[in-house]
Amino acid sequence: MAELVRKDVRSTTLERLRKTREADLHVQGLPQPLQLGEGLYHLLDHIDLPVEPDDLILGRILEEIPDEEGEAFFQTTVEAWGNRGIPPWMRDGGHETLAWERPLSLGLSGLEEFAQSELDRRTAAGESQETLDFLRGAVRVYQAFRNYARRYAEVARHEGLFPQAASCLAIAERPPENFREALQLLWLIGNVYCNMLAANPTLTFGRMDLLLADFYRRDLAAGRITRDEAGDLIADFYFKNEIVLGRGEHQMSGGSETDTGWQRNLTYDAPQYVVLGGRRPKDIPSFDELTELFLERVDPRFENPVIVFRYYRETPDRTWRLACEKMRDNASFMVYSDENIIPAMIHSGIDPEDAVTYTMHGCNWPDIPGIEHARGYHQAVLPQYLLDALFSFEEEIPDIDALYGRFAENFRREISEHCDNLRQDATRWEQEAPGILRVDDCFFDGPVARARSWSLGGVRYATITCAITSIATAADCFAAVDELLFKSKQIPLPTLQQALRDDFAEQEVLRRLLLNAPKFGQDDEAADGHATRVLDTVLEEIDRAAHLGAEDQVIVFRCLETDMRHLWIGAKTDATPDGRRAGEPLSENTSPYPGSCKNGLTAMLGSVARLPLDRINSGALNVRLQPRLVADDDGLDTLSALLRTYFDIGGLQVQLSVVDVETLREAQEHPERHRDLMVRITGYSAVFVDMAPHAQEEIIRREEMGDV
Repeated sequence: MAELVRKDVRSTTLERLRKTREADLHVQGLPQPLQLGEGLYHLLDHIDLPVEPDDLILGRILEEIPDEEGEAFFQTTVEAWGNRGIPPWMRDGGHETLAWERPLSLGLSGLEEFAQSELDRRTAAGESQETLDFLRGAVRVYQAFRNYARRYAEVARHEGLFPQAASCLAIAERPPENFREALQLLWLIGNVYCNMLAANPTLTFGRMDLLLADFYRRDLAAGRITRDEAGDLIADFYFKNEIVLGRGEHQMSGGSETDTGWQRNLTYDAPQYVVLGGRRPKDIPSFDELTELFLERVDPRFENPVIVFRYYRETPDRTWRLACEKMRDNASFMVYSDENIIPAMIHSGIDPEDAVTYTMHGCNWPDIPGIEHARGYHQAVLPQYLLDALFSFEEEIPDIDALYGRFAENFRREISEHCDNLRQDATRWEQEAPGILRVDDCFFDGPVARARSWSLGGVRYATITCAITSIATAADCFAAVDELLFKSKQIPLPTLQQALRDDFAEQEVLRRLLLNAPKFGQDDEAADGHATRVLDTVLEEIDRAAHLGAEDQVIVFRCLETDMRHLWIGAKTDATPDGRRAGEPLSENTSPYPGSCKNGLTAMLGSVARLPLDRINSGALNVRLQPRLVADDDGLDTLSALLRTYFDIGGLQVQLSVVDVETLREAQEHPERHRDLMVRITGYSAVFVDMAPHAQEEIIRREEMGDV
């Protein structure tokens, strides 16, 4: 494998910008769907097609650090497009899983034929010009992809890459018939989508071991491929994701004058995802050999793609140990439990046969591939609801139940508004269809058949993502209030309120009492009980606002995620009853507050697993381990057994950063020695030395697990 070179933040897809600008001028005056179709065709018909001699699958994009003239062109172009890296008729924004089964089964040619048949049928029926334009645009999109594949076939032949040329020509004319063709098709779509169409494309390639299993099985049986050859193709696919779709650093925070993000390079800060393992849909057999091959070829140095491994109780021991080995090696890797996610999906309103297909993308956000798209997002900051509730009482609070009641009321108002807004949106979609055509409409299941964008009800499920923020801080606050105001009665309410207003000025004794109260993550019954009650309260209010089970039900995905927003939300949040000072970070994701896990990793995992996670659709548990704990085979065996137990007793998710504080501090002092040091954030990995200083300190602040 070639030495990895991290992409310069000044790296710009100037050639893509030039050809897109030409396309933009070419399609002026056309209806938006035709602008997209014709514009994409022009772009893919004229853009250069880079090829390297060691490419097993084809699809790259030219990048360069602009000179003065190039920089001026870049600035002028993005300004003309409203300070965006794509023109207005390109509307794709990523954070999704496409319906990958459709191009694999129908091929690009079959997708075009289907769209053309819909266009012919609706033309004969005399439907509106807007509807016909929507479908004409879709037909042209498929033609653009097919022409792009043909062009790559020609270039590959010229370079003597004959198997690669044959694969590209095949997928232009028919559905893929073998493993190489299928993988080439997935990459071709992903490369175009991420590098040329979508700002912040964050794309999930789906359950690739399941999608490609039949191709692999047939090729092996026919002697068309060996296991090693298939592994090499997978390795090249991973390498392409890292190098071609590699990105700047999400946590750089504008650390450079030229750090212009998605304007400069559409894949800047946009990880891609591969999902492996998990329960299969009915009538589809398990095929663990390909799952293991995908696991074996994961390179721990890669940020991209992020591997999402789906655990279930029957996961074979060998497969599970391979997954744990990659986590031990600090790969860009996370594990989700089907035993929680599938029931949570069904509880939210997803049909069981669809629930089993779930994937993840973005900051640990859930997805039903190709038939679901988020239409709303709500950040539910639990500690703020608690503070508002606490200060709504004057002299005293009758009991802890009254405080929970006010807390619930505060959350109820916001989540009800979001659900009501989505219901209102749904009533007007019929009048506004077909809507703006997006390229992802062409690779979802529904928009072309219904002649309407996913944004206007073109897919089966329109959802709201509710980010339930800082569960541990909220639980610790309730536990402290319960202990000190109600059980021991050591602190009267007015005293606590004033201390919080004053940010504990001259109240260190009181603050110490709060800090020493029970904390979530210690396997403490009181604190864990409050964490469960807080989450139960929130989930009940979501069910009520969603009208669960009613005809007008809204599907709300419940996510225990913060990304790094717990830093800037915490910076705006006053002091809290857990002893936290104003402006300090809140707890992240599902994780206990740093410093709370005094009883080791097993106790922490036990606390988290007690939460009602079978109603949670996603959420990250960041765990930082000392490398010595898992350095040898015995350590790996211990890790495998511990995490399997955690998931079997109710755990939802885990992602490991295997690095100690000493190494992180050394990386701050000598970044050149640690270019490949990665840490987990929320659903993605980050190169530690490229992170902004405050983000680095947050990683260092995380609980370091040195004991099981």
